[in-house]
Amino acid sequence: MTNHDDKRQYEAPALVAGGSLEELTQGASTGTKLDASYQIGTPFGDLTFS
Repeated sequence: MTNHDDKRQYEAPALVAGGSLEELTQGASTGTKLDASYQIGTPFGDLTFS
């Protein structure tokens, strides 16, 4: 028979607040172009974020 004393105790996941939605998305912008508008390998500096 196996000894089950070495099993780890279950620990329920916890939600950690990271801030308000406004704070978390503050730097986001939508721009006017889609990902499909750029060729694969386009240098980061050539991408436009408006």
